[in-house]
Amino acid sequence: MANATGTGVTDQLAWTIARCSRCFAAALVFGIPAVAAEPAAPAEIPTDTAWADTALSALPPMTWNAFAEIAEGYSTNARGGGHDDTFTRGTIGGALHYNHPRLSADASYALSGQYWSKYHGLNHLSQRLNLASQLVAVPEMLFVRANAFATPTNLTRVGDISAGGDATSRYNTRDTYGYSVAPQMLLRLKDYVTSSTTATHGGVFFVRPSTDNSGNVPPIDPARNSLSTTISQEFSSGTWFERLQWSAVGSYSQYSQSVRTQRQTEGLGTLNYAVLRELKLFVTGGYSEFKSSTALARDVSGPTAMGGFTYNPTPDLIFTFEAGSQHNFPTYMGSLRWTLSPMTQIIAEATDGISTPQGDILGRLGGMGATGYGSFGDLGTSLGAGNFNGYSPIGPGGLALDNSINRSRSINMSFVHSDDRMRYTLSVFGSERDRLDVAPGTPVLPRTSVYGVRANVTRTFNADMNGDLSAGWSRSNEFGGRDDIYSADMRVNYHLSEHVDLFLTNHVVHRDSVGLVNVSTGNLTEDQVLIGIRGRL
Repeated sequence: MANATGTGVTDQLAWTIARCSRCFAAALVFGIPAVAAEPAAPAEIPTDTAWADTALSALPPMTWNAFAEIAEGYSTNARGGGHDDTFTRGTIGGALHYNHPRLSADASYALSGQYWSKYHGLNHLSQRLNLASQLVAVPEMLFVRANAFATPTNLTRVGDISAGGDATSRYNTRDTYGYSVAPQMLLRLKDYVTSSTTATHGGVFFVRPSTDNSGNVPPIDPARNSLSTTISQEFSSGTWFERLQWSAVGSYSQYSQSVRTQRQTEGLGTLNYAVLRELKLFVTGGYSEFKSSTALARDVSGPTAMGGFTYNPTPDLIFTFEAGSQHNFPTYMGSLRWTLSPMTQIIAEATDGISTPQGDILGRLGGMGATGYGSFGDLGTSLGAGNFNGYSPIGPGGLALDNSINRSRSINMSFVHSDDRMRYTLSVFGSERDRLDVAPGTPVLPRTSVYGVRANVTRTFNADMNGDLSAGWSRSNEFGGRDDIYSADMRVNYHLSEHVDLFLTNHVVHRDSVGLVNVSTGNLTEDQVLIGIRGRL
């Protein structure tokens, strides 16, 4: 009798735990209140849990894949000194995609190990990660966006670099990791006012790779690990105000590295008036205070006064331009998003602000997302599409990744076209820095700049074969001189069977440099060929 009673209690407890688990899962996904039910006999389970079973079965499936590959490669200039070598590369990784009205997530990851036949100092492990996700915690009220990345990074363009983007020297390469988390809460007072509260926290970290100390030490203070926290509050007008719209924003940001900290407090107000249906004029005014533990050459705290317009004749075209003064500098900014057809788009953006290289990385990371073509990129400019090694928010061109504070100006423009089998991307970029953390009163701020162009073509030849081809050029003015980098990348992939691919890649880089000061490295040419086999699940 005791045994029979004990068995019944155990069955009842197991049924109760299973039912509560189903209710909790459905509540998480659909926001359905999970209410405890009155105890009932196990025989009633099919009837009582039918709604939970239906809710769980309605969840969209998570699509994912995993792979492992082995490849043999050859480099014409493995160490930058005219020495060729062969290498073996092994990689494991995978990707996932999940899309639900409450949660969307895309991620890709690869862990690679590279072994060189002669120059064992180049042997290394490297990780590449892209993660972009958004959670609707409370519908129409609370949202959380989280992004992350990992990639090898060159500290400078003029040090030891690799055609394939691999780590070559602990002096000029860092394994770079970063994350950004941004919860946002929206509240609406009928059609009058909308409140948006956002707290953004991120970090970027630089770790020496597993290669040896080969090559030359770059003449910079390398970037240090950095943390960033920003809290902002915005109040904006609702639809009740019709043609006259307004907004008020207050924000506080703190950036910290191991050797310095910066704080920025800002308050801005904007008035926007619709002169015509397609034309809106706006003015922005306020005050920005910037404090640093390091003395700056210029005082960048001061009033902000900007004015401009937005031209939006159709949903397919929106152009914004503004000019004025902020941080005690003349400022010009703008953006363009023009959808020429469902398959063709032009995107452009110009920015101006006070930042560090680490802050620029975290800013681009916050704007990262899945492009919808199996890769990641900057959703604002479409830069990053077609990158063979995954998207990197380090930024195009590659100005020195040092531990400086700058007034940074950048412009990026992309032309993107796709059809059933082809995708074309043409990107033009430029960036300019005026360094601020130099001796106070310096009459001419040290300036560095980089600009260039990159084109990419992706082609699906047939059901079994596809390929990518990209080429680029960029010029940098740094270290008292200039350098030009030309690059070309090619990849062909062939589906040998349902789970096996063959691939061939070729990476070429050529660098010319003139007049560099305190930089012992210079011209470089490398051709890197790789052929391998990949197994997929």
